[in-house]
Amino acid sequence: MSIPDTLGTLLIETVKGHQLGGAFLMLGRQGFVGSRRGQSAKDFEAAIATHLPGLTEDDLRNPDNAYSETFFAKLGFDSVDSLDFSDFENASVIHDLTQPVGEDLTARFDVIYDGGTCEHVFELPTAYRNIDRMLRPGGVLIGHSPCNNWINHGFYQITPEMVYGFWQKAMGYEVLDLLLQPIRPAHAAKTARTTNPNETGVRPRIRGELPAGSPVILHYAVRKPLTEQAQGGVYQTDYMKRWSDDD
Repeated sequence: MSIPDTLGTLLIETVKGHQLGGAFLMLGRQGFVGSRRGQSAKDFEAAIATHLPGLTEDDLRNPDNAYSETFFAKLGFDSVDSLDFSDFENASVIHDLTQPVGEDLTARFDVIYDGGTCEHVFELPTAYRNIDRMLRPGGVLIGHSPCNNWINHGFYQITPEMVYGFWQKAMGYEVLDLLLQPIRPAHAAKTARTTNPNETGVRPRIRGELPAGSPVILHYAVRKPLTEQAQGGVYQTDYMKRWSDDD
């Protein structure tokens, strides 16, 4: 789990674009890679210049290790924590995401970053509901999850339907952004968006052309409602539309 230039650019633009701050939690202690080469490195340099004037990429690096606390602190968060199953990377919070979080973690964070953790948790619904519980009302989840061409990476590849069907439809979250982002440096600009099945009544359709064979990250940001929502079952959005049309 690490933050290369492509994902760093998305994080900077999301945090600054939505004026996020407060208490921050990353799932897993994320490493910081930064610039690689080509278009992705140029985009990262431009994002730093635009949103973090006066700072260089070196200013975003931890001084004594390869992790990412300094990066998130420079983005403006008041506190930066990391959560992991064990202390092997010295995360500040130790918790097994397959088990419900306790009161000590409930409504504790303003922003949570899943930078490639939840797809490794077999009990994925529990992990996602833990995120919901740890977020304060109005808090934001930023997700960077493997979406396509990651066949041997984890238990799951996360799809746009998860964002629209679970976070938006079932949990009442506001979708701030959703983007299909190829991870290879040369493909940084070859992104695509999707339609929203909660608006169209059919499964998400890709809007754009993704490079063939390139591993794709699902970038999304969703905001928790300010008031608790009545939560029902979780079903695919297009099936729910068909069922309602048959009534």
